[in-house]
Amino acid sequence: MGAVLAGSHLRRAAVILSAATMILATTGTAALASEPTPLQRLAASILATAQPGQPLRVVVTTRTTAAPQIVGTTAASRSQALKLITAGLSKKSTVGVDIAHTVRATASTSNDTYRSKQWALTRFHAESVWKKSTGSGVVVAVVDTGVSASHPDLKGRVLSGTDLVAPGTSANDENGHGTHVAGIIAAVAGNKRGIAGLANNARILPVRVLDSKGSGSSDDVANGIIWAVKHGADVINLSLGSTQTDTAEQAAVAYAVSKNVVVAAAAGNDGCRAGLLGLGRTRPSYPAAYPSVLGVGAISSDGSLASYSDCGSWVDVVAPGNGILSTMINKPSSDLGCSAGSGYCTLSGTSMATPYASAAAALEIAKLGKGWKQSTVRSRLQSSADNLGPSGRDDNSGYGVIDPARLLASN
Repeated sequence: MGAVLAGSHLRRAAVILSAATMILATTGTAALASEPTPLQRLAASILATAQPGQPLRVVVTTRTTAAPQIVGTTAASRSQALKLITAGLSKKSTVGVDIAHTVRATASTSNDTYRSKQWALTRFHAESVWKKSTGSGVVVAVVDTGVSASHPDLKGRVLSGTDLVAPGTSANDENGHGTHVAGIIAAVAGNKRGIAGLANNARILPVRVLDSKGSGSSDDVANGIIWAVKHGADVINLSLGSTQTDTAEQAAVAYAVSKNVVVAAAAGNDGCRAGLLGLGRTRPSYPAAYPSVLGVGAISSDGSLASYSDCGSWVDVVAPGNGILSTMINKPSSDLGCSAGSGYCTLSGTSMATPYASAAAALEIAKLGKGWKQSTVRSRLQSSADNLGPSGRDDNSGYGVIDPARLLASN
């Protein structure tokens, strides 16, 4: 369930009691003398996770013979939300009921000048890697702000996707974040312009779940994951996150994994320490912290862990994330700090590291060919990584920095 603001336990209790009173008030005077039922208490506790100032969107996840069904309904009031929650909990097929929370892209603003050199590809010895695999035939879903299919460096690389923010329209990018991610994965190589993607013969499946400001609802992310699986994704890139967990996203991720899809997600940009004095640990970032998801942190060009990269049990590997040059839309969001009209921009964040891991997965899948397994790909990404800290896995850098050359050589 979504988390309540830190330090608000008393407020939470008051909200739960208030919500429970609302339920009792609808049942008549006689009910006021009785204790709330377990169902009423559970419904009240779910409502209490709603964040101040955010829409009251009730998400009901139900079990079907195929994929999980995720339905979000925006309530006009707390009492209506409570009724929707109670109704959802009463269904036998319900897996869980949540209040949707905001999910954001995990890029950090960069003021760096335009760069013509991709240090990450130099580190990876990309030209040698491409002799073994370019990701041909692999579909990588970019579940993000959309992707600009008309960008010259993405020509022929972007498949027809879907828009869950404005259903019925194309998955065109109105922010720039998703286009930047897509370029890291699959920008055309050898075309005498711009940049090259690490898996430059892979195909991008754009799924728009974040708006022009780079934020969206957790139920759209969950439905986006399911849509991507149903439409042929081999890898799903999630350069987004939230410190709140919910049933819908977790069910969607589990469905993807069950369908042999590699899921990679950004580890988060809150650094290793949290709190005013930096004495606490960073809260887990979801969906990176869900089981079987490859959580990706970031390193800088000198090989050190990026200062903003999260540390925790959800970090499986790290990849280049600082000062990453990639494709950009003509009118990017001002939040990104990119110049309009240049077509390229340098950004930093675990959002930029994650697509390198997704691209490496695509390289491996193409090399393995028919019969590959997502668990094998994920395991090899970890076992072939360059150890950055103590021997073995650690919470700062996971198993280490991804190494595509060693990954492909391990077959």
